[in-house]
Amino acid sequence: MIQITGTKNREETLGLIAKTWQKADVASCIEIMQPNDRGGKTLEKTLRAHFPEAVCDSRQKSRFIILMKTENTPPIIDEWMAHAALHLVEETGFYSMPGLFGWNKIDKGSALLVETLLASNLKGKGADFGCGYGYLSKKILENFDEIEKFYGLDLDPRAVEASQKNILDDRAEFTVADCTQVLESIGALDFIVMNPPFHDQGNEDRTMGQRFIEIAARHLRRSGALWIVSNTHMPYEKTLQKLFKSFEIVEQKNGFKIIRALK
Repeated sequence: MIQITGTKNREETLGLIAKTWQKADVASCIEIMQPNDRGGKTLEKTLRAHFPEAVCDSRQKSRFIILMKTENTPPIIDEWMAHAALHLVEETGFYSMPGLFGWNKIDKGSALLVETLLASNLKGKGADFGCGYGYLSKKILENFDEIEKFYGLDLDPRAVEASQKNILDDRAEFTVADCTQVLESIGALDFIVMNPPFHDQGNEDRTMGQRFIEIAARHLRRSGALWIVSNTHMPYEKTLQKLFKSFEIVEQKNGFKIIRALK
Protein backbone atom coordinates (compact mmCIF):
# COMPACT_ATOMS: atom_id res chain seq x y z
CA MET A 1 0.00 0.00 0.00
CA ILE A 2 1.19 3.50 -0.87
CA GLN A 3 0.50 6.00 1.91
CA ILE A 4 0.45 9.77 1.48
CA THR A 5 -0.56 12.63 3.74
CA GLY A 6 -2.43 15.62 2.41
CA THR A 7 -1.22 19.16 3.02
CA LYS A 8 -3.10 22.25 4.16
CA ASN A 9 -3.33 23.38 0.51
CA ARG A 10 -6.18 21.63 -1.31
CA GLU A 11 -4.72 22.01 -4.81
CA GLU A 12 -1.33 20.75 -3.65
CA THR A 13 -2.97 17.69 -2.12
CA LEU A 14 -4.91 16.91 -5.29
CA GLY A 15 -1.70 17.24 -7.30
CA LEU A 16 0.05 14.86 -4.90
CA ILE A 17 -2.75 12.32 -5.30
CA ALA A 18 -2.55 12.59 -9.10
CA LYS A 19 1.24 12.11 -9.15
CA THR A 20 0.97 9.11 -6.85
CA TRP A 21 -1.76 7.59 -9.03
CA GLN A 22 0.34 8.00 -12.17
CA LYS A 23 3.38 6.31 -10.59
CA ALA A 24 1.47 3.46 -8.91
CA ASP A 25 1.15 0.01 -10.45
CA VAL A 26 -2.28 -1.24 -11.50
CA ALA A 27 -4.12 -2.83 -8.55
CA SER A 28 -2.00 -0.92 -6.03
CA CYS A 29 -3.80 0.64 -3.08
CA ILE A 30 -3.24 4.33 -2.36
CA GLU A 31 -4.17 5.50 1.14
CA ILE A 32 -4.60 9.24 1.63
CA MET A 33 -4.67 10.59 5.17
CA GLN A 34 -6.09 14.09 5.61
CA PRO A 35 -6.53 15.69 9.05
CA ASN A 36 -10.05 16.97 9.66
CA ASP A 37 -8.77 20.45 10.47
CA ARG A 38 -7.10 20.57 7.05
CA GLY A 39 -10.17 19.75 5.02
CA GLY A 40 -10.43 16.00 5.57
CA LYS A 41 -14.19 15.90 5.19
CA THR A 42 -14.12 17.99 2.01
CA LEU A 43 -11.37 15.86 0.48
CA GLU A 44 -13.34 12.69 1.23
CA LYS A 45 -16.38 14.15 -0.52
CA THR A 46 -14.27 15.14 -3.55
CA LEU A 47 -12.66 11.72 -3.88
CA ARG A 48 -15.95 9.87 -3.45
CA ALA A 49 -17.40 11.91 -6.31
CA HIS A 50 -14.67 10.81 -8.72
CA PHE A 51 -13.86 7.38 -7.26
CA PRO A 52 -17.16 5.73 -6.23
CA GLU A 53 -15.30 2.61 -5.08
CA ALA A 54 -13.14 4.54 -2.61
CA VAL A 55 -13.02 3.09 0.89
CA CYS A 56 -13.27 5.77 3.56
CA ASP A 57 -12.70 5.75 7.31
CA SER A 58 -12.63 8.37 10.05
CA ARG A 59 -10.24 8.05 13.01
CA GLN A 60 -7.52 9.93 14.85
CA LYS A 61 -9.20 13.24 13.94
CA SER A 62 -8.51 12.49 10.27
CA ARG A 63 -10.06 11.02 7.16
CA PHE A 64 -8.45 7.95 5.56
CA ILE A 65 -9.39 7.32 1.94
CA ILE A 66 -8.17 4.28 -0.01
CA LEU A 67 -8.15 4.26 -3.81
CA MET A 68 -7.42 1.23 -5.98
CA LYS A 69 -5.32 2.00 -9.08
CA THR A 70 -7.18 0.82 -12.17
CA GLU A 71 -6.08 0.33 -15.76
CA ASN A 72 -8.26 3.22 -16.88
CA THR A 73 -7.23 6.57 -15.43
CA PRO A 74 -10.15 8.87 -14.59
CA PRO A 75 -10.01 12.16 -16.55
CA ILE A 76 -9.87 14.12 -13.27
CA ILE A 77 -6.34 12.81 -12.67
CA ASP A 78 -5.04 14.72 -15.69
CA GLU A 79 -6.76 17.85 -14.41
CA TRP A 80 -5.22 17.46 -10.97
CA MET A 81 -1.76 16.85 -12.45
CA ALA A 82 -1.72 20.52 -13.42
CA HIS A 83 -1.51 21.36 -9.71
CA ALA A 84 1.70 19.33 -9.42
CA ALA A 85 3.73 21.40 -11.88
CA LEU A 86 4.88 24.99 -12.27
CA HIS A 87 2.58 27.09 -14.42
CA LEU A 88 2.12 30.75 -15.21
CA VAL A 89 -0.29 32.41 -12.79
CA GLU A 90 -2.08 35.05 -14.85
CA GLU A 91 -2.99 37.16 -11.81
CA THR A 92 0.67 37.69 -10.87
CA GLY A 93 2.64 37.11 -14.07
CA PHE A 94 4.91 34.65 -12.21
CA TYR A 95 5.41 30.93 -12.58
CA SER A 96 4.36 29.17 -9.40
CA MET A 97 2.44 26.18 -8.08
CA PRO A 98 0.26 25.17 -5.12
CA GLY A 99 2.28 24.58 -1.97
CA LEU A 100 4.62 27.53 -2.38
CA PHE A 101 4.12 30.49 -0.03
CA GLY A 102 1.40 32.78 -1.43
CA TRP A 103 1.68 30.81 -4.67
CA ASN A 104 -1.12 32.56 -6.59
CA LYS A 105 -0.84 36.12 -5.29
CA ILE A 106 1.59 38.93 -4.57
CA ASP A 107 2.23 38.86 -0.84
CA LYS A 108 1.26 42.23 0.65
CA GLY A 109 4.20 42.24 3.05
CA SER A 110 6.71 41.59 0.28
CA ALA A 111 5.11 44.30 -1.85
CA LEU A 112 5.46 46.76 1.04
CA LEU A 113 9.12 45.83 1.43
CA VAL A 114 9.73 46.47 -2.28
CA GLU A 115 8.00 49.84 -2.00
CA THR A 116 10.17 50.74 1.00
CA LEU A 117 13.41 49.53 -0.58
CA LEU A 118 12.99 51.84 -3.57
CA ALA A 119 14.15 54.71 -1.34
CA SER A 120 17.36 52.83 -0.46
CA ASN A 121 20.56 52.13 -2.36
CA LEU A 122 21.14 48.41 -2.59
CA LYS A 123 24.43 47.48 -4.22
CA GLY A 124 27.21 44.96 -4.14
CA LYS A 125 26.49 41.40 -3.13
CA GLY A 126 23.12 40.45 -1.62
CA ALA A 127 20.68 37.65 -0.93
CA ASP A 128 17.02 36.86 -0.44
CA PHE A 129 16.59 34.40 2.44
CA GLY A 130 13.51 32.27 1.69
CA CYS A 131 13.02 33.54 -1.86
CA GLY A 132 9.83 31.60 -2.65
CA TYR A 133 8.83 31.86 -6.30
CA GLY A 134 11.01 34.96 -6.70
CA TYR A 135 8.79 38.05 -6.46
CA LEU A 136 11.05 39.97 -4.08
CA SER A 137 14.25 38.92 -5.85
CA LYS A 138 12.91 39.93 -9.26
CA LYS A 139 11.77 43.38 -8.12
CA ILE A 140 15.10 44.07 -6.42
CA LEU A 141 17.14 43.10 -9.47
CA GLU A 142 14.89 45.16 -11.74
CA ASN A 143 15.38 48.30 -9.64
CA PHE A 144 19.02 48.22 -8.51
CA ASP A 145 21.63 48.19 -11.26
CA GLU A 146 24.58 48.38 -8.86
CA ILE A 147 23.92 44.91 -7.48
CA GLU A 148 26.81 42.73 -8.63
CA LYS A 149 25.70 39.33 -7.35
CA PHE A 150 22.41 38.15 -5.87
CA TYR A 151 21.54 34.84 -4.24
CA GLY A 152 18.01 33.50 -3.92
CA LEU A 153 17.86 30.81 -1.25
CA ASP A 154 15.01 28.51 -0.33
CA LEU A 155 14.65 25.09 1.26
CA ASP A 156 11.94 24.05 -1.23
CA PRO A 157 13.35 22.88 -4.59
CA ARG A 158 10.06 23.86 -6.25
CA ALA A 159 10.59 27.47 -5.15
CA VAL A 160 14.12 27.52 -6.52
CA GLU A 161 12.93 26.10 -9.84
CA ALA A 162 10.18 28.73 -10.00
CA SER A 163 12.63 31.54 -9.27
CA GLN A 164 14.98 30.30 -11.97
CA LYS A 165 12.11 30.37 -14.43
CA ASN A 166 10.85 33.79 -13.32
CA ILE A 167 14.19 35.61 -13.19
CA LEU A 168 16.54 35.64 -16.15
CA ASP A 169 19.34 37.82 -14.83
CA ASP A 170 23.00 36.88 -15.01
CA ARG A 171 23.60 38.39 -11.56
CA ALA A 172 21.17 35.98 -9.92
CA GLU A 173 21.90 32.52 -8.57
CA PHE A 174 19.15 30.43 -7.00
CA THR A 175 20.05 27.59 -4.68
CA VAL A 176 18.28 25.06 -2.48
CA ALA A 177 19.49 25.99 1.00
CA ASP A 178 18.45 25.94 4.64
CA CYS A 179 18.54 29.53 5.84
CA THR A 180 18.63 28.40 9.46
CA GLN A 181 22.16 27.08 8.87
CA VAL A 182 25.39 28.85 7.90
CA LEU A 183 25.67 28.87 4.10
CA GLU A 184 29.31 28.27 3.22
CA SER A 185 28.82 28.85 -0.50
CA ILE A 186 27.75 32.51 -0.39
CA GLY A 187 30.35 34.15 1.87
CA ALA A 188 30.07 37.74 3.10
CA LEU A 189 27.20 39.91 1.88
CA ASP A 190 26.47 43.63 1.65
CA PHE A 191 22.73 43.23 2.19
CA ILE A 192 20.10 40.59 2.88
CA VAL A 193 16.33 40.82 2.44
CA MET A 194 13.83 38.43 3.97
CA ASN A 195 10.17 37.75 4.59
CA PRO A 196 10.87 34.96 7.08
CA PRO A 197 8.47 32.05 7.55
CA PHE A 198 6.69 31.76 10.88
CA HIS A 199 4.57 28.66 10.45
CA ASP A 200 5.60 25.03 10.76
CA GLN A 201 3.00 22.35 9.97
CA GLY A 202 0.31 25.03 10.30
CA ASN A 203 1.42 26.21 13.75
CA GLU A 204 3.10 29.52 14.48
CA ASP A 205 6.82 29.10 15.09
CA ARG A 206 8.63 32.34 15.87
CA THR A 207 12.01 30.66 16.23
CA MET A 208 12.36 30.15 12.46
CA GLY A 209 12.47 33.87 11.78
CA GLN A 210 14.83 34.41 14.69
CA ARG A 211 17.15 31.77 13.28
CA PHE A 212 17.01 33.42 9.83
CA ILE A 213 18.16 36.66 11.50
CA GLU A 214 20.98 34.91 13.37
CA ILE A 215 22.32 33.39 10.15
CA ALA A 216 21.94 36.71 8.32
CA ALA A 217 24.09 38.36 10.99
CA ARG A 218 26.78 35.74 10.36
CA HIS A 219 26.86 36.52 6.64
CA LEU A 220 26.71 40.33 6.59
CA ARG A 221 29.84 42.43 6.29
CA ARG A 222 30.45 45.22 8.80
CA SER A 223 27.89 47.97 8.06
CA GLY A 224 25.92 45.50 5.94
CA ALA A 225 22.13 45.90 6.01
CA LEU A 226 19.39 43.42 6.82
CA TRP A 227 15.90 44.29 5.59
CA ILE A 228 13.00 42.35 7.12
CA VAL A 229 9.27 42.41 6.55
CA SER A 230 7.09 40.65 9.09
CA ASN A 231 3.73 40.79 10.76
CA THR A 232 3.75 43.52 13.39
CA HIS A 233 3.38 41.07 16.30
CA MET A 234 6.50 39.05 15.48
CA PRO A 235 9.08 39.62 18.26
CA TYR A 236 12.32 39.97 16.32
CA GLU A 237 13.58 43.11 18.03
CA LYS A 238 15.35 41.37 20.94
CA THR A 239 17.28 39.15 18.53
CA LEU A 240 18.26 42.16 16.42
CA GLN A 241 19.39 44.09 19.48
CA LYS A 242 21.79 41.28 20.43
CA LEU A 243 23.30 40.82 16.97
CA PHE A 244 23.28 44.21 15.22
CA LYS A 245 24.84 47.59 15.88
CA SER A 246 21.49 49.30 15.32
CA PHE A 247 18.03 48.74 13.89
CA GLU A 248 14.89 50.73 13.21
CA ILE A 249 11.33 50.19 12.06
CA VAL A 250 11.27 52.24 8.88
CA GLU A 251 7.67 51.49 7.90
CA GLN A 252 4.59 50.07 9.56
CA LYS A 253 1.38 49.62 7.61
CA ASN A 254 -1.55 47.24 7.17
CA GLY A 255 -0.38 44.80 9.82
CA PHE A 256 3.24 44.66 8.58
CA LYS A 257 6.48 46.26 9.70
CA ILE A 258 9.69 46.86 7.77
CA ILE A 259 12.87 46.71 9.82
CA ARG A 260 16.35 47.78 8.70
CA ALA A 261 19.23 46.51 10.83
CA LEU A 262 22.89 47.48 10.38
CA LYS A 263 25.72 45.14 11.29
